[in-house]
Amino acid sequence: MAYQGRGGGPPMLQNGYWPGHDPPNTNGYNNPPQVQRPRAPSDANGGHSQYQPPTPGSAYVGQGEYWNHYAQPYHSESRISSYPAVNVSHIQTPTHAPHIAPVRQQPPPQIPTQPRPQPLHQAQAQQTRSQAPTQTQAPQSQPQPEYISPAQLFHQPEHTHPQPLPQYMSPQQLFQAPRSTASNTSVRMAPVVTDVEIDIPNLLMSLAEEYFNAAHELAPSVASSMLPETLDAYQKLIATGLGCLETALKNAKLGPRIEASIRLRYAGVLYEETENSMEAETALSKGIALCERNHYFDIKYAMQYLLVRFLFKKSPKAGIKALDAHIANSTVYQHFSWVYALRFLRVSYCLDSDNPTDTHAAIQHLRAIGTLSGQQKDVAVYIAASLMEAMAHLKSNGPDSIEQAQRAIAAARTHQFEVDAQIPQLTGLTHILDVVCSIRQGSPKVMLDKIKEMQTTLDGSVKDSTWSSTDDVFAIPINRTKNNSAFVSPDTRMVLGIGADGRDNLMMSFLSKKDTFTITYLLCGMVLIHRNSADQKASKFFEQGLMSLQESIRSSRSQPGLLPDCVSKIQWRGRMLCYYHSSMAFCAAAVADWLGMKTNLDNLRAAANENGIKLAGPLEILALYLGGVYHQGVGDLDVALEIFQDPKLDVSYFESSDLSSAGQFMRDLSLLAGLNALWILQHVDRQDPDVNTKLVTKIEANCTRHSNRDIRTAFYLVLATVKVNPPAPLWKIKKDLGNALSGAQATANTQFLCITLNVMCSKFFANVVGDQAEKSAMAAAVQAKKSGNTLWRSVAEGMLAQYFDVNGKKEEAARAFEQAKEMAQIAMPD
Repeated sequence: MAYQGRGGGPPMLQNGYWPGHDPPNTNGYNNPPQVQRPRAPSDANGGHSQYQPPTPGSAYVGQGEYWNHYAQPYHSESRISSYPAVNVSHIQTPTHAPHIAPVRQQPPPQIPTQPRPQPLHQAQAQQTRSQAPTQTQAPQSQPQPEYISPAQLFHQPEHTHPQPLPQYMSPQQLFQAPRSTASNTSVRMAPVVTDVEIDIPNLLMSLAEEYFNAAHELAPSVASSMLPETLDAYQKLIATGLGCLETALKNAKLGPRIEASIRLRYAGVLYEETENSMEAETALSKGIALCERNHYFDIKYAMQYLLVRFLFKKSPKAGIKALDAHIANSTVYQHFSWVYALRFLRVSYCLDSDNPTDTHAAIQHLRAIGTLSGQQKDVAVYIAASLMEAMAHLKSNGPDSIEQAQRAIAAARTHQFEVDAQIPQLTGLTHILDVVCSIRQGSPKVMLDKIKEMQTTLDGSVKDSTWSSTDDVFAIPINRTKNNSAFVSPDTRMVLGIGADGRDNLMMSFLSKKDTFTITYLLCGMVLIHRNSADQKASKFFEQGLMSLQESIRSSRSQPGLLPDCVSKIQWRGRMLCYYHSSMAFCAAAVADWLGMKTNLDNLRAAANENGIKLAGPLEILALYLGGVYHQGVGDLDVALEIFQDPKLDVSYFESSDLSSAGQFMRDLSLLAGLNALWILQHVDRQDPDVNTKLVTKIEANCTRHSNRDIRTAFYLVLATVKVNPPAPLWKIKKDLGNALSGAQATANTQFLCITLNVMCSKFFANVVGDQAEKSAMAAAVQAKKSGNTLWRSVAEGMLAQYFDVNGKKEEAARAFEQAKEMAQIAMPD
């Protein structure tokens, strides 16, 4: 879980801080009352304009959307920039913008009103009519007033004949409407009702939101195809919306609060959608100065928060320095809500780094958050900090990292029965991290117990309405103090909102309910993969998770949002597809289903290609290693050996003890590749004891001290079978096989038990007459059958046939030999 500070959440959040929208229903609270907008000035006939301007200090929300300030991409601080920056210096209104109505007001219904003073020219006209002779006339309907267009906001037309307006008006036209003359053939303007006041800033803000909403509706299809024409349409809509905000800042007369809000919104969109950092930093700098003059400390904090993110993109050191200064100031003034927000932002930057020093700094900030939240009795904040500390420990490779992670999880669980702790996202994350720790430890019984607890808890959250199936943003309540009352407002809701109970809400992002179930299916399959050949439960979890993931991908195509967020989510789900296919490929390899393995390996590469994911880092090493396993399985040993000896799988690149989690993963695959290469080199035509000795020496230290017991077991198995120089004594071979057998039993790994028993039978009972040799061969054959691996079943049945033959049991030997041939044919078809 990465802290996104509401700036990190996706744009789908429907909060209730603006009219017409409900807040995130966190912890079962009821929705807050809607903010009432002031009425618009009445028209000449006493009617009211259909456009209702927003409350001063707030932002107008158009067409079912809200002001989503600088939302951050999904699951990380890194920004997706797969399209060019938008230049807002020259704005042209697109004529093909979807879902944007012409900027024109419709006549309101007639509403009787009290008499009102009339303009002088109307009073004179009425007096003239009253002096004229009275004539009987048919009753006529009261004439409807004519309404102005945005182009008439500042310029009164000279002619009063209404003419049709163009469908769209660019921001410049709002201030530069042409005057009609007798010889001018351009569009004429409708007559202006002089006593109708138009709220220019809110009109421009609402127009900008219309363009932003239209762009966000278009974003899913743009992210899926990334075609130049759809991308250009999206960028034009965003650029036009930015132009409206820029026009309001440059030309309209704004109150200081409205100007500060517009500057914040303008800079937020620039951060989300463009690379125009200079314009954004200028707007934020002016906005911060404006907030200081008018004591708008809430907006000032929000602007400083956003400015830090701009600085961090250009220079991480400068961003961290500025962030530390803001943390110190907010701590001195005891603005605890902003202390939490700023420290969590600091932690997210540190956890994105692979530097162990940054990880240590993140842990220190999380502990500071835990100390402060304990003093302020902010239970939910304490739990979130403890869980993020557990994640930080899991990233490290220290000898006590698992113990420290479990200690942090235990600290979070000390408050699990308190009311503020009943946040389903945090509860789900607690169980997920607990399962990950058990997998790292490798105890089968503990892993099974943990996944049962996780399944029970998450199954109970299926009907929990406080956890959205599509939205990944949730709120963490913070107790308000008198020092914080003026520093959190609806204008800061992108980071800190106000809950229904009046408390502050720290906006964070986690996984949606569907994405969480996708991860839990993968974890359950990984726990059960050792026994998959016997019961196929792991494969069933992988298949179910794959179906759930594909359903999430289909449903996300209709969910509007920011284009960077949509691209980020597509790539995240694409990576999950790759890991699912790789896990299913391992299941197929365990039972020598080489066709199934090849299919899943092809699906892995196809998923990466379709979702714009470059096979680099862990995914590249994983796909490379699986390719080597496939070629080794089908007997193409030359290609397999070439893959396993690829420089990318050289374990010497991962010798550092301070590896990140990704580095640990790639080092483990490199160790497995070295073990596979050692077994291939035992072929008669390739055997060289000196080469074997060098390879064993190269990987021995990493394998024998490895925290994963299965890797240690695999190393002892290989060590007992390879020929080295000088040859290993018999007692050492027995010791290595004993270590392998105890390791396989400890992890309940049927595959390792099968291989170990067959190696022991071959080493110690070859051509031996007696009951002990026959019992050993029978045990190896039984275990091979349990493993479900046709290749090892063929090996075990062949050795059993030899023992039967040596002991004079010709019929049993013939049956075992036929069984061995059948299994060999299945494992290696012609």
